[in-house]
Amino acid sequence: MIDFFLCPVKFFPSTNSIQNLATWYYPAIGACGWLNLNSDHIVALSTIDYAGGSHCGRMIRVSHKEKSVDVRVVDLCPGCQGAHGIDLSPGAFQALSTLPIGIVPVEWHFL
Repeated sequence: MIDFFLCPVKFFPSTNSIQNLATWYYPAIGACGWLNLNSDHIVALSTIDYAGGSHCGRMIRVSHKEKSVDVRVVDLCPGCQGAHGIDLSPGAFQALSTLPIGIVPVEWHFL
């Protein structure tokens, strides 16, 4: 298997899953136009995945180790880690890890 940190983006055609990195941020009014709270399970997608807002409102499943969380696309993250990195609300990130960790490898896909 290829080391994750040497090849940070992997596609899995059979499930359309992507492996990359997830960080967290304090949300407000996102690029999709909705007011969001820290406790909401939401995600900001990289520019390529945000696709001009065409995925606003869609759900994705994010997994880290044995944990997963379903989140709604509400924002754009032009500074996310890598081409397919994601930024989670504190509530969503805490479902996977602790906030002080700050960044975790994840696998995610649209539901």
